[in-house]
Amino acid sequence: MPEPKRFIDIHSHIIFGADDGAQSLDEAIELLKLDRDEGACAVFATPHYGAENIYTPEASLVMQKFELLKECAAEEVPEVNLYLGTEWYCAYTLSRRIRQRLAFRMNDTDYILTEFLEYRDLHGDHYEDADRIFTNLRELKSQGFRPILAHPERYTALQNDWDLAKKLRDSGILLQVNAYDLELNMSLKTKELAQWMAKEKLISFIGSDMHRLSKRPPKMKEGIDWLYANTDEAYADAVSFGNAERLLIEKKEPGTGQSHEQHDHRGSPRSREGVQR
Repeated sequence: MPEPKRFIDIHSHIIFGADDGAQSLDEAIELLKLDRDEGACAVFATPHYGAENIYTPEASLVMQKFELLKECAAEEVPEVNLYLGTEWYCAYTLSRRIRQRLAFRMNDTDYILTEFLEYRDLHGDHYEDADRIFTNLRELKSQGFRPILAHPERYTALQNDWDLAKKLRDSGILLQVNAYDLELNMSLKTKELAQWMAKEKLISFIGSDMHRLSKRPPKMKEGIDWLYANTDEAYADAVSFGNAERLLIEKKEPGTGQSHEQHDHRGSPRSREGVQR
């Protein structure tokens, strides 16, 4: 049986007790083992942060739990490297929260993983509309940060207007799709949008968005396989691991939070404006 294709999972909720993700160290380790078996070589722990989404874990406590998780994972799951970030609720004032160090950038870079409210059935009619999504992300970018929009395929506004994904990408907003949504999601609206964004080469990163063993465990392999089967190999490589290696993980210049060189999703050198088509 062939080995699963490797990937870097930039979105997970494995900081136990920080949000609605893993509730114990043991559960976090089991989730990492499942992700490893799917092909993960690195995982970003990205607990929720945002009063609007009811999660405001103390940064010092999150760091303590992350260090404990790293120590345990080094023994139990040595094949997987761990990095710290946050899934921030993208309020208009998010840049202030970031500068207050209320939670964490992606591996201490200027890249920020962000989310919005998603579905009518979860939040009444108060889901985020297209103007709010675009305005808040552009404001974050204008403050010098590099936004990564988490699971855009799940937002009602983008499902209603697929071209919004292109508008965001063309504005310098990077998109992270959940691998599960590329192949396994039973919602046709979500799956079809995820697949279209991949075929249009709008995606820069992949993630599991894993929470618990009983709620959204990591299921990455089928989505990664779909990506390689339906897009060219260079693009699939970039989305699966290359962009994360270059932009989020590679050695940063001392004191800047900036990586030495950035590339687009086809692997060619680009300016410091991020991964763009």
